[in-house]
Amino acid sequence: CDDALIDRKRISGKIEDYTFSTSGYHITKKSWMEFYPVRTNEREIPDAEGKKTIKESRTEEKETKPPKRFSQASIISELEKRNLGTKATRAAILETLYNRGYIREKSIEATPVGISLIETLEKYSPIIIDEKLTKVLQDEMDEIVESSKPVPELKKEGEKILEQAKENIVEVLKEFQEKESLIGKDLMNAQESQIKIERKENALNMCPKCKKNNLRITYSPKNRKFFIACSGYPACKNTYSLPPYGTIKQTGKECEKCGFPLLMAIQKGKKPWIFCFNSECPTNKERIKEYKKKLEEKNEK
Repeated sequence: CDDALIDRKRISGKIEDYTFSTSGYHITKKSWMEFYPVRTNEREIPDAEGKKTIKESRTEEKETKPPKRFSQASIISELEKRNLGTKATRAAILETLYNRGYIREKSIEATPVGISLIETLEKYSPIIIDEKLTKVLQDEMDEIVESSKPVPELKKEGEKILEQAKENIVEVLKEFQEKESLIGKDLMNAQESQIKIERKENALNMCPKCKKNNLRITYSPKNRKFFIACSGYPACKNTYSLPPYGTIKQTGKECEKCGFPLLMAIQKGKKPWIFCFNSECPTNKERIKEYKKKLEEKNEK
């Protein structure tokens, strides 16, 4: 088949100090597209030259969409792209951030403490979070590894790099120690603030087992999952599982069958799911029974 022909057009106009533009296209010859249909969104734009009169105008208020969150794989890829860390250390860096509560979720989200840490270091010791500090050292080390220079010459270069690294570390420590108390105070305040917010947001109903403390939504850095546990732990070890994917939110409503709070699981590309987390609730028993029935029917086919 011949090549398809597409007429693309873009026009722009100026009103006072503002420039407006629009674009569109029209398929003039389909050729192979007749046999291999592709999804298109043709939009013809009329010719416009010289001064024109505007017949209609409207103002629309919109918000820009935030960039897609990093996943564990994509952030490691980004670190590699920026030549930060090594193959052996990048995964460990990510693990440390999770374990210390600076980030959470599989679709990575910075916690209030993580955000406060960066803001505090930017304020008092910006050199610590300057990626150039690490990148320059890593680039120089990579050059030595890939170099074909004589060993004595490489040894001299290596010693020079190590000396520079020592100077950088001394400078970082000096700057940090000078403002250590201020940094510690800000981070302590952030930690206390996060604890208060999380307690309020994650508090649920009274624990039916110990009848003394409340149930609350808890995050496990080790398993990287949310679950529900009694606030009286370790005296009371009552727990409930939650869906492994998506964000869990409270609905402010109660289950009609058992009186437990209803939660909502929000997952990208799927309809929000409202559910009761009580494993003994009749709604869950009915749902499990229905699921098993469908599974049996599927296996019979």
